Amino acid sequence: MAKNAKGSQEKEHDKKPNFLVRTWKRFSSWCHDMKVELKKVVWPKRKELVKACLVVAACILIVGAFIWIFDGIAAAVIKALINLFKG
Repeated sequence: MAKNAKGSQEKEHDKKPNFLVRTWKRFSSWCHDMKVELKKVVWPKRKELVKACLVVAACILIVGAFIWIFDGIAAAVIKALINLFKG
């Protein structure tokens, strides 16, 4: 009997904590790690940020214009091909 009591006591001791406890520990650890990493970040100055945003906006406009032009040309070519083989 002494073995059974001791064995069951060891099993209870080896048990993992509750799911909520484990989840909360992982979440709090993640939050702490996030805070530590965010302190290491070198944030851009306002002038650099505005410059980068303007570059991105210009690139978007240029690529959008190319796509718009290509779409117009492709639509005209397809219409011409349809009319060519239709009639």
